[in-house]
Amino acid sequence: MSRKTLILIGLLLLALATASCAGPEGPEGPAGPAGPEGPAGEAAMAAAGTGAEYISSAACGECHTDTYDVFMKSGHPYKLNPVVDGQPPEYPFTEVTELPEGYTWDDISYVIGGYNWKYRFVDNEGYVITGVPGARGDGNTDYIGQFNFANPNVPGKEEASSAAYHPGEEHKYDCGSCHTTGYDPNTPTEGMPGIVGSWAEPGIQCEECHGPGSLHAADPRGVALDIERDSALCGECHLRGGSEDVDSGGGFIKHHEQYEELFQSKHITINCVVCHDPHTGVIALRKANAEDASVDVTRTSCENCHFNEAAYQDSAIHPAAAECISCHMPRVTKSAVGNIDMFTGDIRTHLMAINPTQIGQFTEDGKNALSELGLNFACRSCHVDGGSATVKTDEELIEKAYGYHDRPASP
Repeated sequence: MSRKTLILIGLLLLALATASCAGPEGPEGPAGPAGPEGPAGEAAMAAAGTGAEYISSAACGECHTDTYDVFMKSGHPYKLNPVVDGQPPEYPFTEVTELPEGYTWDDISYVIGGYNWKYRFVDNEGYVITGVPGARGDGNTDYIGQFNFANPNVPGKEEASSAAYHPGEEHKYDCGSCHTTGYDPNTPTEGMPGIVGSWAEPGIQCEECHGPGSLHAADPRGVALDIERDSALCGECHLRGGSEDVDSGGGFIKHHEQYEELFQSKHITINCVVCHDPHTGVIALRKANAEDASVDVTRTSCENCHFNEAAYQDSAIHPAAAECISCHMPRVTKSAVGNIDMFTGDIRTHLMAINPTQIGQFTEDGKNALSELGLNFACRSCHVDGGSATVKTDEELIEKAYGYHDRPASP
């Protein structure tokens, strides 16, 4: 046996003997002095969760002044607007001038909408106004309860108009989940039997997306608010029913269906905030910069991703006369007004893929939109009698649309 081996065996036996002779562990000694404080990590930022209360967007604006000023020009805060001391609500770009027959501002508690497309009213008992005072639910089907703003983008709707809305019905206001902040469906609003539930603040305000802010306001550096960028948050309201089908009626897609529209295509893989700044909006940016058409109204442009398609179009006219969204995001949706003969609603769709062999847009019963754009809306909002371009037959449209962005083969 080598000397090296003998040494190793001896060391092993010594270690075993020492371990077997060791006594019980002694008591813990006193703690040493504290070391220097290290930098705060992510765990130091507590979420504003249970226990936080709603404090209002105005309170948020005391610190986040620039963001608040921009946000208050967008449409979100104006989904539901209180009438205070008999005075109409104020809006950044519009004015509510019409009242339903038989009512004064003293008879009205809220204006529904009024920011851009249309407005309706809630009476002092919380019911949507659908008839003259004292005649709620009388069945009068001629009563006018909705007022539409003039819309220069819709042919024939360049002047303000009006429409019936559930005329003659007793219609409770049950839209709080998407028109208010901090909505509670289980707590009634005192003195207003027509309102379903209650809320912390009318309109879609800061805290509807970021969560109640009292803890954050008390400790801004120690308590972080939610910053949710997933499209599912937007989809809580920009959705009508399930995400599988896009509901339609009257020859148009129904409004607030952007989320299920995106589900019809690969665009669902990107978040809404890639294109949209959640603190402003397309309408706000266009109206605020009405004299400068070069101002971007989205965070990115189609050609940033679809650069090959932007680089080649089988037309010398379209690149100068139309934008990508003219064909790929036509106004298929109707909120207030539309012109069915001109294939023009008042909101651009988020269905973007064009099927060059599809003419129509809806299922046979008209209740759902097809997953891809047909050529009626993609092309005929221009190529129609009275439109801005030459009238085309179905066959001519299909021939032009098929392979529109395909580069010709090299000779």
